[in-house]
Amino acid sequence: MNSNKYLFLDIDSVLVTTKQHFGRYHKNYDGHPFDSKCVKVLNQIIEKVNPIIIISSDWKHFFNVLELNKIFVENGVNGVITDVTPSLWGGKEDRFNNLQQLEECRAAEILQYVKEHEITNWVAVDDLNLFPWIPINFVWCTHSTEGLKQSNVKEKIFKNLI
Repeated sequence: MNSNKYLFLDIDSVLVTTKQHFGRYHKNYDGHPFDSKCVKVLNQIIEKVNPIIIISSDWKHFFNVLELNKIFVENGVNGVITDVTPSLWGGKEDRFNNLQQLEECRAAEILQYVKEHEITNWVAVDDLNLFPWIPINFVWCTHSTEGLKQSNVKEKIFKNLI
């Protein structure tokens, strides 16, 4: 069994809040900048827990791990992305018929990764509702304008990983 601490991380509405969606793209990559207050919370989590960061976000369809790490550096994140979850829905041109399909697929990707790597200590953080498929190791960012800085999110992550 793998006893390391893993953080499965979404980006949109977790690190990039909807407030950033109304601004310009970042000058050094084709995407919105991260919310600096969300980055501060993520850096606090990284400092305290030192998790292995796995990207579960759809950003994995547009950027590889090296590019994602550069984006993290550009936005002041102190952690390193180790990997991304598998893509179970085909190519980036495929579309989901409804939100539940996207949620179910995202959860399946995370759970497959957890199983394949025999991970026992982990948490998934997302703005999608993954509770029906991940009822225990999940922290839901329900306010897209707040992301990680939403009240009690950091504490729930700590509770899952410490």
